[in-house]
Amino acid sequence: MRRIPILILALALAALSSCAMARQDAAQQELAQGRLDEAATDIQSALSHDPDNLDIKKLAGQIFTQRGVKYYQNNEMIAAGQDFHRAVDYDPFNTSANDYLGLLAFQQHNWEDAISYGHKAAEMSGKSDPVYVQQAEQELRKVKAGGIKPYKIPRTRHQATDSE
Repeated sequence: MRRIPILILALALAALSSCAMARQDAAQQELAQGRLDEAATDIQSALSHDPDNLDIKKLAGQIFTQRGVKYYQNNEMIAAGQDFHRAVDYDPFNTSANDYLGLLAFQQHNWEDAISYGHKAAEMSGKSDPVYVQQAEQELRKVKAGGIKPYKIPRTRHQATDSE
């Protein structure tokens, strides 16, 4: 009698795995065809069936990075940032997503995140830090030193004239 529930559980797990693989394959094809929204939908479906599958997570990172690049190129920075964050959530070693997050942080004058993401991307790719990281480090030093003070505009006294 105990064998039947175990057999049913095994069949259910196999069905879920099969569904995840089908969604993963569909997402891979859609990515190759540049159909990024469909790929994102299918990869999320695959992840819902097999959330611990590292191959599916890596593919999700690629899909969300590519879609983020598309948003970035269209100057849709909020959507781009959301997709780059999704990409590194699924694949923390996604070099491109980390680099784009660094660029976005730099554009927003978020020097610490620009340095962190940019340095991580450079380290993973075996390259030196990108220029924006060096610039962010300079800006962060200025901020920590008290920032740049605006020029003081001398006030002139208002003098009464004969017409007043």
